[in-house]
Amino acid sequence: MQFESSSAGKAIAGLRIVGYGILVLCVFDLVDLLYPFQVFNSDWEFNTVGNLVERVGFPLVGFGLIFLGEETSRHKVERFALKPLSWALLIYAIAYLLLVPLTVSSGWRIYNQNNAKLVNQLAQQRDRTKAAQEQLGKLSDEQVKALVQRSAIGSVENFNVPQFRKQQLEGVEAQAQQVEAQLKATVAQQTQNLVKKGTKWALGAAVAGVAFLYLWSLSSWAREKKIKARPLAMSR
Repeated sequence: MQFESSSAGKAIAGLRIVGYGILVLCVFDLVDLLYPFQVFNSDWEFNTVGNLVERVGFPLVGFGLIFLGEETSRHKVERFALKPLSWALLIYAIAYLLLVPLTVSSGWRIYNQNNAKLVNQLAQQRDRTKAAQEQLGKLSDEQVKALVQRSAIGSVENFNVPQFRKQQLEGVEAQAQQVEAQLKATVAQQTQNLVKKGTKWALGAAVAGVAFLYLWSLSSWAREKKIKARPLAMSR
């Protein structure tokens, strides 16, 4: 019936408007994500890829709604926008496929930076430990007794200096080993999270790129011929 055809056409037109609105919001979001542009900043690149992949559903839905129904019930102004929008799908596809090597590259650089930071922190910790041990070793028995007497309550007449010195050296070494273990555990956890997120985002970018490419293929009608306004078929 004509009434049913008209209602379906209005519904499709409404969904297309929603699609255009989603795309406009996606543009605002994209500008917010990319500004300020920090190329060669590994952390920024990695996290930006993650944000783009996590939000890819919005442009996919937006484009899908816009091309819904092909030529059916298109306004004249809208018909001029369909061809560039179809090519925009290809741009999106290429961009998301390029995010895959970018994810691997930025993730690898972050991994190397974390390892370099760990090596530097371990070296500093060992230097501090060595300095503390050397300083304690240079103190005479009388100096050790004087230090203990100022900090302890009670007599130090029967105080065993060699035993105290040994305990302090062992304590410094144990504390240094504990700090090193904590640093290594922190870097190991960072590496695990890096691999987890990198794998998820790289696979997500690849899937998104293929999805955009598929939508671009489906919208070939918008690129290959002049679109003519066509109402929905009449129901018998």
